[in-house]
Amino acid sequence: MKTKFRSIPKVAIVALTLLSGMVQGSGFDEEEWSVRCWNSEAKRWEDRALEVMTLREHEGVTEVTNSSGVHRHAHLVFPADLSGDFTFTIELRGGYELGFLNREGKDEMLYLELGEGNDFETFTLSRKGSRISIERNGRVVPLVHFRFDYGEDFLITLAIKDGEAAAIRSYTFHPRG
Repeated sequence: MKTKFRSIPKVAIVALTLLSGMVQGSGFDEEEWSVRCWNSEAKRWEDRALEVMTLREHEGVTEVTNSSGVHRHAHLVFPADLSGDFTFTIELRGGYELGFLNREGKDEMLYLELGEGNDFETFTLSRKGSRISIERNGRVVPLVHFRFDYGEDFLITLAIKDGEAAAIRSYTFHPRG
């Protein structure tokens, strides 16, 4: 017996998604993201309005351009609660760094450098117990530790250089715990 998705009422699909705690997007949902820019006087990353980035939708892809002009780069952040185990997967093209930024604004990161490329890649950021990892197209990659304190709260970040762009095709967040 085959079950087709269209035979399941939309209300049931929404309820199952809410019950699972999963956040899933195709493209980009502005309500789920925010921006952090460097404050050189306070020497910390501070929240800014998403409007400091320029967003452009095209064929299911959201291009995010850092038009803040504040620093060499800004952070597009996914500020979900990462206190327990989780998996965050994103289909991405472009950007500068992808990883974890100290939630309190300290200049502390754990990340991988993205480099330039014309193809979308799939990245999976996760924590299981005390193990934090990032996979690029299914392969675990070495991470850069920049004063990162594993004991402090952090959030997911995509750093984008000033005047440059990254494209997001989809993302999912699965908290486990």
